[in-house]
Amino acid sequence: MSVHTDVILFLLHQLQAPCIVFIDEIDAISPKREVASKDMERRIVAQLLTCMDDLNNLASTTQVLVIGATNRPDSLDPALRRAGRFDREICLGIPSEGAREQ
Repeated sequence: MSVHTDVILFLLHQLQAPCIVFIDEIDAISPKREVASKDMERRIVAQLLTCMDDLNNLASTTQVLVIGATNRPDSLDPALRRAGRFDREICLGIPSEGAREQ
């Protein structure tokens, strides 16, 4: 297993609820499996999907919110964006010049 997989497993299975897990640049560890260049990348994505499913099965008793951030949502594996996983998306656009001054 890679460092990424160990971190994901630790975060999703050993957490003290209630809590929030924030995974920055999630696209770095979860590319589309059909374009993943290495077998390890595909296994990491599969493991993350399994962890998300396991966490979803515990949702009635566990209060854990998992948030993933990326500036490349089109590069994520589509299975991550299904119901029960990362099924809500919030797009934060570039602020206008006036908003930046505030």
